[in-house]
Formats: sequence, C-alpha cells, structure tokens
Amino acid sequence: MALVLGWMVLVVSTTGCLVDETPALADMVTTAKLRQYYGNPNRLSGIEYNRAVGLRFQRDVLGNLPGGKVLASNRQPFPSPQRKERSGGRFRGVIPDGVTGAIEGFKGPLPPVISTHPESTFIEVKAVKGTVNLDYAQYQILGMLDVLTRSAAASSTGPDRAYPSLYFVVTGDTSIGNGVVDHATTLRILLWVSGVEDLGGGDLRVAPPLCLNCHAILPGKKLPGTLSGRSFHVHDLSDAGDRGLDKPMLDDGLVGHPGTPGNTRPH
Repeated sequence: MALVLGWMVLVVSTTGCLVDETPALADMVTTAKLRQYYGNPNRLSGIEYNRAVGLRFQRDVLGNLPGGKVLASNRQPFPSPQRKERSGGRFRGVIPDGVTGAIEGFKGPLPPVISTHPESTFIEVKAVKGTVNLDYAQYQILGMLDVLTRSAAASSTGPDRAYPSLYFVVTGDTSIGNGVVDHATTLRILLWVSGVEDLGGGDLRVAPPLCLNCHAILPGKKLPGTLSGRSFHVHDLSDAGDRGLDKPMLDDGLVGHPGTPGNTRPH
C-alpha cells in the first residue's frame, strides 16, 4: 500500500528496498516559487506562459540530473495504442522529456553512459500544483507506461535483468497518484521521483531519486547510492525553442484539466 504525500511516497510494507534519506518537503521549490524565479519578462499569459516556464524548467533539470547525468530534451515520439484509444485518437503517442537506457545489474533510473537496453527509461519533469494521475494530460502517463512495456528492458530476464523505468523530477507541490504507482508495479516498471530543492536566491538542485515501488518489484534489494545533481541558477525566461517538444503544462489549481487557459501570471 502506498500513500502519496506531496512528492513523497510512504511505503507501508514489512520488506522493501533500502533508500537514502530524502530532503524535507519544505526544502523543495514550489510551482509558484518557480514562476517567481523565472519571472515573466515577455508578459505571457495562460497556456503560453505555462509552456514557457515548463520548457525552461525541463531543460534546466535535464542538464543537471543526479550523479552528474546530462541529457538533451527528447524530440522523438513513441507510439502508444492505449493513449490513442483513451484520448479518442487525439494523441497517438508520447514524447518523454528525456530518454535514456537501462543496464543489467544496475537498479537505478540513470545508468552509466553505456547501457545494455536503450530507450528503456523515460524522464518526465513536472511542475504541477496537484496530482499526476494516469489520465493526466489526456492519458500521457498511461501512454508512457504502455510504451515502456515494449522497451528493450521489458524483455530482459535473469537474476540481474534490466528493468524499464519511469522517472519523475517534480516540484514540492506535485504528487504522483497511487494509481500510477500501482499500474507501474503491475507492469513491472520501476517508478522513481526526485524533488527539486530550493537553495535560495534562484539556485535549485535535483535531489537523489527515490524508488516508489522497488519494495514490491525488488524486495530486500539495496539500491545504488546516487548523489544530488549539480546546483543551477534560474534565469529569466527567453525564447523556449519548443519545436518538436511535448508541450508541458503547469497547473495553478484552475478548474478543469492542467493547462486550462486562465490568468497564470506569477503573483
């Protein structure tokens, strides 16, 4: 049984993976604070502003992942029959923010440079004031898990087999829904989350990843230790250069789906 509180997940189990201690929720940057740091020099509003902040946050995070990992933003779409069906054909696939591989014998979301199973880990950067469920953004998360079931790591076998992973990097007011954890566990996909620490003055840092379902998939296993990412300084927004990228959405607690048009200027 898993209880999601903020970006933290408390696992109720008699056995489970051993993980490093994680920073307190109070030390995480919130969606509102993130917008304050980025500002709004171009006087954007509504979804346009949401996307500009989301894309800049995505790029900053992918360039400063835990363990010194650096990834470019992914532009490759992956077809998902489940998302296509659930969205009524509106979305035929997913474009994860970041994509990397998996490796046999390594139980973590960010493998070394050389991986044995390419395109088996999806990284999603979320700044959402609320809960990310399977149906979030027209079943985006359901689609990602669907794609990962056909990844190279999904067919790995043996005691040191590789596992596909979905890795969230989130603000402190973002929750990962229980349904996401349960569905990933059923599919034998490892689910990870890192909060983004607010160091003050516009300096941020991605905390080490926490596994949300290793207690069920890898009972009793000790996970590899991972250092925090490098700290980075947030600068004012500029041209996002979002061609080919999945458009991120931030939620201000507006009525309706995340990304609903409205007054989303920073206060």
